[in-house]
Amino acid sequence: MTGLKVRRKDIYTALLTVLEAVKNKRRSLNKRMEQHYSPVRLAFASAVVCMLIMVLMLFISPYLGVANDSMANQKMKGFGLDYLEKDTAREDSFQSNEYFIKTYESVHADGQEFTVHTLFVTAAKAVDSFFTGDNLFDIRFLGALYGICWLPGVFLLIKSALERVKYFSEGVVLSVAGVLIFADVSYLTYFNSLYTDALIYICILYAAGASLALHKNSRWSPAYILILTISGTVFCFISRRCFLAGILLAFFCILQIRVFQEYRFKKMLIMAAAVLLAGSVVSFFQCTEEFDETGKFHAMTRGVLLQSPNPVETLDSFGIDASYAVLADCSLYDYYPVSEIENPLLHEEFMDKYTTGEIALYYIKHPGAMLSMWDLGVKSAFNLRRSYCGNYESSTGMPAMGKSIFWSAWSIFKERSAPKTIGYLALLVVVFSAMSGRKVFNKRVVRRWDYVYFTVMVIFLLIGVVDITYVMLKSGDTQLVQFNMVMGVSMDILFYYVLAEILHKLNILEARNEEKR
Repeated sequence: MTGLKVRRKDIYTALLTVLEAVKNKRRSLNKRMEQHYSPVRLAFASAVVCMLIMVLMLFISPYLGVANDSMANQKMKGFGLDYLEKDTAREDSFQSNEYFIKTYESVHADGQEFTVHTLFVTAAKAVDSFFTGDNLFDIRFLGALYGICWLPGVFLLIKSALERVKYFSEGVVLSVAGVLIFADVSYLTYFNSLYTDALIYICILYAAGASLALHKNSRWSPAYILILTISGTVFCFISRRCFLAGILLAFFCILQIRVFQEYRFKKMLIMAAAVLLAGSVVSFFQCTEEFDETGKFHAMTRGVLLQSPNPVETLDSFGIDASYAVLADCSLYDYYPVSEIENPLLHEEFMDKYTTGEIALYYIKHPGAMLSMWDLGVKSAFNLRRSYCGNYESSTGMPAMGKSIFWSAWSIFKERSAPKTIGYLALLVVVFSAMSGRKVFNKRVVRRWDYVYFTVMVIFLLIGVVDITYVMLKSGDTQLVQFNMVMGVSMDILFYYVLAEILHKLNILEARNEEKR
């Protein structure tokens, strides 16, 4: 027993020695780099690495992208695109979701509504036509357009986080983490696709980076307010459900008036809030609803009834006959659906008995059901890669719906190791609240960093939660996998900013310990 204690003591001593050696190396490195450390330089280097990863992933064979599902297929005609004959004739039963398709035929557009997404695709088609002059559309032109817009956004986000840490070693950790997270294959492959996810991702990066950059008053503050306003407004016009994000970002601008002393900045923030609110209202009426009658059916069967302990009583509260309790957990996407959406009896006796507002009221009265649905939404947001859509072209010989593992460490970690529950989100809230929340509500002294940091975290948490709430009110859990990008990016940004604050706090603790010695 005595020998065992001695061995444990030796191991403990050895670990302390190694730890102290690492600390000394880190201090030495930080001292050497003290005059050279710059958040701007590190963020620029990170953006360059991100660019190289993007080029390797999207523009060098084998080209990666995301195969089309039914949603992308519906958008194609509006964009004036169609599949080439060689693709549809590839096999007896053509499945567009199995392989990524790089080249499309340009056809007459069906007059799809105006959205920012339509504008980007139209611009990419124009650039393609200018350089090639053929009747084909190579989606890599769209990917390049997204990439050009994305790089400044990821630079701004990483720079804003780096400004919180003082030392080179912590800056390197944050830079590497930023590249791992925000250049992950789960994000970049959407650049070579017809989904709105790429635009959502880019807009949130700009909005989050510009928001946190307001933590100090600088000559760039007007530019950050402008970037926040533009990215938030563009975000609103991606789809109707994004109008809620514009309202939240407008509220964020109003909150920042407290920390700006100059009248011109206060005026700019008020104007930014007004533009964001106006954009939200216009987008709500301008953009058409993404969810159809099938979604309304699932909002009850795969939402309310899915979480109800007594479906009969729940249906009775909506004035629906108890016999429809058999629809609990049913989906019209099942291989053998219980009914067709065109069935008039289904509308008359079931779907016409409730509205989205009544479903929202039900969840308010039953917060346990709401939490359960949020849990499903958070779980879905951990995996942003559509499981049923491939990343490779069929010519590569990869299996149908095959996924690339290139630069996928972060998405693999989230999918296989991270705690995929709402508890993860709650943990992030507890951590950032503990680190900065108490100082925010001090009425006498406003600590600018803590105030801006806390409000940024709360607003982007709400942007994610409000988005999945809207989706579940409109379609239950059936379309969470198609509309999980907002929540997914928001959680990654929350994690990244929490990491930056933890590194900062650890440095403070270490400095205090050094002073005591």
